[in-house]
Formats: sequence, C-alpha cells, structure tokens
Amino acid sequence: MDCIEILGGSRLKGEVAVQGSKNAALPIMAACILIPGVTVLKNCPRILDVECMCSILRSIGATVRWEGDALVIDAGQISQCRLPREYVTRMRSSVMVAGAMLGRCREISLHYPGGCVIGDRPIDLHIKALQQLGAVFTEQGDFLTAAAPTLKGNRICLSFPSVGATENVILAAVCAEGCTEVFGCAREPEIAALCSFLNAAGARIRGMGSPCLVIEGVKRLHGGQWDIEADRIVAGTYLAGALAAGGCIYLRNAPTGQMQSVLDIAACMGAEFLQDSGGIRIRREGRLLSPGCLETGVYPAFPTDLQSQMLTALCLADGESALTERIFNGRFVVIEELNRMGAHIEVSKNTAYLRGGARLTGQSVTAKELRGGAALALAGIAAEGYTRIYNRHFIDRGYEDIVRDLKSLGANIGSKEELPADGRRES
Repeated sequence: MDCIEILGGSRLKGEVAVQGSKNAALPIMAACILIPGVTVLKNCPRILDVECMCSILRSIGATVRWEGDALVIDAGQISQCRLPREYVTRMRSSVMVAGAMLGRCREISLHYPGGCVIGDRPIDLHIKALQQLGAVFTEQGDFLTAAAPTLKGNRICLSFPSVGATENVILAAVCAEGCTEVFGCAREPEIAALCSFLNAAGARIRGMGSPCLVIEGVKRLHGGQWDIEADRIVAGTYLAGALAAGGCIYLRNAPTGQMQSVLDIAACMGAEFLQDSGGIRIRREGRLLSPGCLETGVYPAFPTDLQSQMLTALCLADGESALTERIFNGRFVVIEELNRMGAHIEVSKNTAYLRGGARLTGQSVTAKELRGGAALALAGIAAEGYTRIYNRHFIDRGYEDIVRDLKSLGANIGSKEELPADGRRES
C-alpha cells in the first residue's frame, strides 16, 4: 500500500544507522560509465532513485547487480547512447549522465529530466558548461542530443554554484584533453565524494571543498571498490524528528562534520549533543525554542533539502520563526498539508512565517515530493491522534525504509494492521 500510517504522541528514543548518501551515490553511479570495467559501491542506499539509475545504466549496456548492500557495476560494454524516456523523466538526477556519456562515448540523447515539483530547475547551466568543453547540443521539443567528437579542457565560470552542473563538468572533463579549471563550483560534500571516487579510479582532480576545481584529463580510468558516505540529509531528518517529538536518539554513522549548520540551529532550539567515534546522540527534553530567522543556502549554509523537515519542528517551537528559501522557488508545497494538521504557517514570496506553539492533530495528508513527505512523517509522530500519509513512493526515492528507521526510534508507525487501534481515527 502506497501510504504510511502513524499514531502520534510518542517521544523518540533508540538508535538507527544512517544509510548511504543518495546525493553521493547517484553521481558516483553516473561516473561508473567512464570506467570500462567493474566497480563495487559499498553502502549504496537501496532507494527508488538508485534503482532508477540502475535501470538507466542497464539501458545503455552496463550490467548492474546487488550483492548485499554493495552495488556491482560493470560498464565494460556501452552499447546505447539514447536514454529511455521513462527513466529520464522520472528523476532529475539523470541529467548528470550527460557529462559521463560525453566523456565515454562522445554523444548522448535524452529527454529533459523530471522527478519533482519543488521549483524551476533549468539545465541551462549544464548545457553552457558542457558546450565550453566542446559539446554541441541540438534540441527538438523536449528531446536533447549532444555530441562532442573532441572534448578539450577549458576555463569555466559557473554563474551559480549548481551541484548538478558542477558534477556534469567534472564527469565530462575527467577524460577530456588538457586541463579544465572550474570557478564558482558547488562545495557540497557530495562533490568532494565524487572527486575522491574519481581520483581513486585514476583521475587527477584538485581543489575539493573549494570554489575552484582543477581537472587534468586522463586517458583511462580503472575499476575498484568504494564506500558511499552516510547521508547527511537523512541524518538531519531524524534529528528534526527528535526536535519535533522530543526524546533522545542515537544516529550511528552520522556525518556530523557535514552537518554543522543543522547542529547549530538545533542547539539554539534546545537540543543537546554528545558525539563519539560511532555517531551522535541527540537529546531534546525541555522546551522547543524558536531559533528566529533562518534561510537556506548553498553548502555550508543550512541545506534546502532539510527545509521542509525543519518547518515541522519550527511550527511546534515556542515563539515566532521565519524561514526563507534561497534555492528553489517551489519548496513550500508541504505547507498546505502541515496547515491541515494545525501548523499555522503563512507564506509571502519565498519566506514562510510560523506563529509557533502549534498543536498538531493527525489527518490524512498527501506527500507531493520527497523531503516534504518526510516532513509529514515527522509531523505525524509529533501530532495527537492518527495520521495517514499517501504517496509514500515519493519518500522512498530518498529513504531506504523510513518506517523501519522511525520505528526503531520509538515511533508508532507502519501499516494499518501494525498500528494499535486505540486512538486511531479516519480523517
């Protein structure tokens, strides 16, 4: 059944292991196209977006199989340069395959990518950057073809630090002739993970973590084994759950070094932390306090991928709050559903204003995109009564099993048959 059911009112307690990173796994999977051999990706998350990327890789001739939590990719034979519409229009991350295919095969054909409804996400930055490496694009309706008989290094200045455009430039430049310098590039940890993976495969990339990358083209990459890092957004989601519902949880393998902006906000809201070599313990026992005015931004600022989850916590906090969205212009789609649960959130332009002190009540609500769906799950845990969340498949795009994880943290969550009937009601 494509829904999640929650009986709210429980404080969170327990431990959960943070899964492998979606935003690191997808570009690394695309990078495997550049490797004419076998690559083993350990700790790869088994989520819908990864399965979609597996289908894309298979469609071009690669063999892909799971061995436990490891994904084994053999891109020794690439037989197709046209990507199937059904997969490309399902997931925006498919656009990063363009740089890898140009690097390996010097051509690609694909439909404009899709995947979510969180705002305008044009790919003009991707196209402009790849053109500067020698790619020639032709467009027919919503279909795009690119060819690059020769890729040559260049000096590229990105007008915005787009994660996807940065990844596409890296993937195309790794096997290009000469040296490529990329200025104004994204600095997200997933960019560094992609570069480190490629360097382990024989690439020559310098400047990870800075706004300037230097990529010296190489003739050939080789296969090997790589561990996907833990997902900072999943860890941040469960942290937001502890803020909203209260309690004490332990996030095993949480990449705390990538989460400083989130931890700083949580501390202002009344959370306490204890870090050790295995992860982080998060406790929120007292009042939940408003942190005042927040805004999303490019890394290392507060991430847009945690904005919806933080809205759930902010609506419950004592005091007024404001959260400004600086990255995507349609990321407030969850607010209508949160308000149905009693959140009292108003939006003006790109800022959400929260009255605070809300008492959420369970409702039947609908997930419209990935992170908003996770935010509704947190709201259901903090709410009084019974909540049903439809369109679980959006959440499954980025979370291996959010029901399993939240249940291990003490939430009364599962299917209708699994939940206690006491307190349940239909809305």
